[in-house]
Amino acid sequence: MKLPIVLVSQDNLALLSLRQQLEKENSFAVESKVRSFEEAFEFLRLKTGPTLVVVDLSRDSEKAFRVAQEIKLKLSGVHLVMSSPNNEPGTILRAMRAGAEEFLTQPFNWPEVVPALERIRTKISLQSARTLELGRIITVFSNKGGVGVTTVATNLAVALATTKKSVCMMDLVLQFGSVTTFLNLEPYYTILDLIQNLKRIDPLLLDGSLVKHASGLRVLAEPFYAEDARTIEPKDIDQILITLRQSFDFVVVDTRKEVDRIVSIALDSADLILFVTEMDVPSLRSATKALELFERMGVQQKKIRLVLNRHIKSKLINLESVEKTLGVKVFWALPNDYPTAIAALNQGLTIHETDPKSELAKSYRGMATAVLETITVSSDRRLDGGRKKSGILSRWIPMLKTK
Repeated sequence: MKLPIVLVSQDNLALLSLRQQLEKENSFAVESKVRSFEEAFEFLRLKTGPTLVVVDLSRDSEKAFRVAQEIKLKLSGVHLVMSSPNNEPGTILRAMRAGAEEFLTQPFNWPEVVPALERIRTKISLQSARTLELGRIITVFSNKGGVGVTTVATNLAVALATTKKSVCMMDLVLQFGSVTTFLNLEPYYTILDLIQNLKRIDPLLLDGSLVKHASGLRVLAEPFYAEDARTIEPKDIDQILITLRQSFDFVVVDTRKEVDRIVSIALDSADLILFVTEMDVPSLRSATKALELFERMGVQQKKIRLVLNRHIKSKLINLESVEKTLGVKVFWALPNDYPTAIAALNQGLTIHETDPKSELAKSYRGMATAVLETITVSSDRRLDGGRKKSGILSRWIPMLKTK
């Protein structure tokens, strides 16, 4: 069944080429071209079922933004795409905040247009299967190296696996990832093999692409060769995350410290972002910058949870001062136990395996319980519930980094 599309533009020529091209596609049907924003609202109000609406911002962008927000607020089943010759970060961010799922730059680059619209069509198709339950994506991140992101991610993933939940861990440090080293695993296949077979993926092929840990945790390893990371595209990561969340209760993603287009997909897709930092001035300053960046990107603050690693009680910097500085409540504080942590690391074992009675192991189990409780309360497990993903977030990142 073709996805109906409504084109909204005050310029007869602005979207003419788009309409002509879309009429050649088998997946889409252009139902109407509307010149007035008011007419667009009335037309859509009478429609039933999902509709893709392309809004042209080239003439009266302020009015277009207002009408778009009203459409998203009052009408269900509408999926917005905004288009403009102006692709400045500020314009794209406003489009995202107005509810756009994709942003198309004019003049249109057709090889980019079709995948953008197909992403929305695919999402709509998935949403129609409302009884299918999705797993949760937990992205573990810090913009400062050395604070223990991989340690936190691996030990949390194993702790979740011990609760009898199905858990997969994805190493998104694509060049120099170390999840398999931390867990003493030797993978036969990596993320590259999965990407090469995405079009024919099935449960058997997926399971064969993962390496199994003794806890039951499955791991999707980084490429064997660092240079191969350059061949991996954001769309590949997006599709893999969709596939994994359909197969596991939880997907834990270990990320690199740079917020590039790859990492932005993991942040955007996450149901929960565990932001790892330490209680020292350089770490807190870095955390402040990252949280400010998240705000500019439009990352939902409600899904960010602050994790303090190697926590030591201090009169100089305490939990209250950290929360005041960052403007975020501390979700969990992991105690500083370097001997236990390094002993586990050097053996390729988790802390739960080397010293399950230690305070650090108990703390990880406590954090896993807190994560379970947080996610259960915060989001619906069905495909149509909870997660609101903005497809244009990852496109805004490279523009931001060039400013």
